[in-house]
Amino acid sequence: MCLIKYIIIYFIFCFYNLSANDSNFNPYEALGVSRTASDKDIRQAYKKLAKQWHPDKNSQPNANDQFTKINNAYEILSDSKKRQNYDQYGTTSEDNRQGYDPNHFHDPFNAFREHFFHQTSSKARKVIHAHEFLNDILPNSFQKPYLIFGSTNFCFHCRRPLEIFRAMEQQLNDVGIGTAEFNIHEERLSNELGILNIPSLCVISQGRVYHFNDQQISEASIKEFVRKSIPIKRFIQTLETYDDLLELLETSNQTNRVHALLITKQKIPTLKFVLPCLKYSTRIQCALLPSTVLNTNSLPSYFKQISKVSDTILLFKEDINKPDVIIKDNDFTSNNIHDIFQSNQILHLPIITSANVFNLVCQINSMKSCFLIIGNSNLFAQHQSSFLHLSKQLFQKHKSHIAYIDSSSTKQVEFNRILSSYYQTNEKKLLILAVRRWSDDTVEIQNLKIEFNEKSFNEFNTENILKLLIDNRWQNTKKYTLPSILNFDQRNENIFLKLIDQFENVWNYWIERNGILRYLSGYLYTYQFWFITIIILIYIYYSREEPKINSKQSNKIKQIHIHDFDESLLERYMKPGASNVIILLLIADTPNDQCVEDFKQKIRLIKDSRMVFSILYRRQQSSIWLNELSNNIENKQSIRFRSSTVLALYIRRKFFVSYWPIDNDDDNNNSNSNEIVGESSSKLTFSNWIDLLFDGNFRDPNNITKWPIKFS
Repeated sequence: MCLIKYIIIYFIFCFYNLSANDSNFNPYEALGVSRTASDKDIRQAYKKLAKQWHPDKNSQPNANDQFTKINNAYEILSDSKKRQNYDQYGTTSEDNRQGYDPNHFHDPFNAFREHFFHQTSSKARKVIHAHEFLNDILPNSFQKPYLIFGSTNFCFHCRRPLEIFRAMEQQLNDVGIGTAEFNIHEERLSNELGILNIPSLCVISQGRVYHFNDQQISEASIKEFVRKSIPIKRFIQTLETYDDLLELLETSNQTNRVHALLITKQKIPTLKFVLPCLKYSTRIQCALLPSTVLNTNSLPSYFKQISKVSDTILLFKEDINKPDVIIKDNDFTSNNIHDIFQSNQILHLPIITSANVFNLVCQINSMKSCFLIIGNSNLFAQHQSSFLHLSKQLFQKHKSHIAYIDSSSTKQVEFNRILSSYYQTNEKKLLILAVRRWSDDTVEIQNLKIEFNEKSFNEFNTENILKLLIDNRWQNTKKYTLPSILNFDQRNENIFLKLIDQFENVWNYWIERNGILRYLSGYLYTYQFWFITIIILIYIYYSREEPKINSKQSNKIKQIHIHDFDESLLERYMKPGASNVIILLLIADTPNDQCVEDFKQKIRLIKDSRMVFSILYRRQQSSIWLNELSNNIENKQSIRFRSSTVLALYIRRKFFVSYWPIDNDDDNNNSNSNEIVGESSSKLTFSNWIDLLFDGNFRDPNNITKWPIKFS
């Protein structure tokens, strides 16, 4: 490794002493391409020659010189301007006319590193790592979004996207968007971002990570991606008429915020306006008004000086009839807009509704005093215009702010405990206190002993409060630990918008910042996903279990045809060529027997075309056929069939199988002994018995000589 370093240093030293105007140097000949070669041909030739002549791989004495020439040639021909200058003047710059620049050429290894190893640290404005991302960029993305580009050291197809990104960095930085690069091989940072592709482009905004999903990276697509990643509609309200503007401005006392209005002919606000609105969103309420409204009659006079073509920003504070600041023409720059927004974050006479307002009114480590008005809220509202005039004078002459703090028990409770020694909540008067902050958590309060009610207010002299600003030696001051200040600005936010915001945060953290889940979620927007989903739903619908059938709904759900058991039914299936069926015969006394309903209920679950169902009523049709069947059994055993017995008649094979009890009659023995032929319901269920029939596992089949035909 040391040898390689010495070789590199040697060639750097030698190369910097080369003349940039070597007349014998021809970049086309160095790469072995013609003057009409395309960028692709030049790039391929450079790859081939750089690998061949690299000093680490080639031991020939002239390898160093050849490698230097190859890099010089590629540096010229890969830049369209340098190539054009060489083709016209035989040089890559205007050295022949304006003097030689000894620093014109760069390190000969730079092009090789960029092309083959893509080392971004040499030209990158900023390279970030996981620690900086988690502790700086992500937490501060609520005020300043970031666009970051990720690649690897061996990414050959990253060069063109990287050039586009670096060309846009200055433009993005000017409007307030941070830019940086990172190495995708840094596993921790890539996992935090949810990186899937190389190269990768991400926007960090509002504590979330957004990924660039377009296949083609261009300047226009990057701008559109950045714009979509910033929730413009959430921070900038769109107005349609001048009445909408008046309605918005009238809420300044309720929202305790400055209003910034952009008048433009564009439907989408410029990022010069969007980024300051995003950064100062806690104190400045932004809105967009189309320039077509300027055509309306009876507008205020200040609208006459506003252009209908170029963008203009108006800042309103307490006075809704006249803007405090107008930004237009040459003043409409990103830096100027940021500076004006920063210095106009609070009203002239704000109300302490959050710690943010208090920090702006009473700045930390400042020798300048701030002033708090405490007392009856109705009395303050009555004389607010007079206090407003006083606050403007204080700021204009001494750059000090004055603010009102509500002393009621429902507002700043903790802060009022400090002020209770100066003012009681039941007193109908106003009191002004001077405050200085020497640290984050300590305040020093001076009672100016200026108390007045509604009668004595007009006698109040501003000189009494201005004296203390000149004399820094405060007397009888007390120091207090700064209590917690309730944030009423957040409480006034729409609860529905807060829920949506929380949902988007959860979705972004678990989906957008998880590479695998983000990859899978991408299929939600493809027709293939919905096609497969529909197929699965159809399959589930048709394969679901059949609902349970009760006796009242059975006839509506499934109709089972039960044949009359008579001579014609037997002859139909005894004929040659007839279907080979199984007649499932129920023996019952009358149609009202319970076994008839049970039989109908159970056979509904049988789905087999070989089954023919029938019922034999002994009291209506006579028992002659059953007696004949008993006599035709081959073992000559006489059998008496009980009611509710089910017989499976195999017509062609001349045997039957029984289910439920069957009584045996012995003509020679009149005793009460009975023999049960068939399967008892206590041993085997009906459905299992049917399964045995289908499987051919017959238990105790009764063979017969012939089927009886006689029914009467």
